[in-house]
Amino acid sequence: MLDREPGGFSWGVSPGVNQNFGGPDGYLYQLYLRLDALWRTDRNGWFSGSATYQLFDNFDDYEYIADSDLPRVRTFIGEYLKETDAGIDNLQYTRTYQFGRDWYSQAYGGILEMMYAGVGAEVLYRPMNSALALGLDINRVRQRDFDQQFGLRDYTVTTGHATAYWQTDWHDVLVKGSVGRYLAGDIGATLDVSRSFSNGVNIGAWATMTDAGDDYGEGSFDKGLYVSIPLDAFFTTSSKGNTGLAWAPLTRDGGARLNRRYQLYDMTGDRDPEGYWDGINKVYK
Repeated sequence: MLDREPGGFSWGVSPGVNQNFGGPDGYLYQLYLRLDALWRTDRNGWFSGSATYQLFDNFDDYEYIADSDLPRVRTFIGEYLKETDAGIDNLQYTRTYQFGRDWYSQAYGGILEMMYAGVGAEVLYRPMNSALALGLDINRVRQRDFDQQFGLRDYTVTTGHATAYWQTDWHDVLVKGSVGRYLAGDIGATLDVSRSFSNGVNIGAWATMTDAGDDYGEGSFDKGLYVSIPLDAFFTTSSKGNTGLAWAPLTRDGGARLNRRYQLYDMTGDRDPEGYWDGINKVYK
């Protein structure tokens, strides 16, 4: 069993890729190295940070920015990717608390992802040995400057979702259904279906529809595929990192969600009080 006591400082390096294809600019890619670091202040709290350094890319060819009648919450992604070779991807403090046998919570604040900084909180109800769980998160965030340093832009929004989780008995498939408010202020629902394999690989797909209507633009709703692969699959020695790929045919502002680094469902994988702390270690190791 993993150590549940505070372990001080840890860090690691892993490769990654950002990509976009299907648009008028053709296939765009960015290969980078990601440095992750974590300092546990005590058994309930930790500082985490990650920075990326660009190795190769062709985002100088990124010219097309789609028309949008919604706030530009994601369609400026090309500006973030080509503005700098080195950027801060995450720099936050997270604190967790378990109240009662089946209730978990966390609060966090700082630079939460490439494009947004702010504060947020999440509560999860996950009964032991149950295939079902319910969660709620709420976040107040502000858009970051394109250079991915410490500057902020004017756009601010409150976003959050209520989520139901169902771990099916069919091939370890997990079904997640969420309803709530997205980054552009639109309201709607997301269905996410994924499968985890014994080697740690996770694959899935999602689809989102909101009340943005005609303001959403081409495509009318958000959808995509993703895969996460542990680095142990590529090396003979153990590695704590993982790398992943995500594909969406179009980048639009409707149905855009905050990319939170930690989620309570992932941190409570064993669905019992002991597994809670093991799950936390699995997420940030």
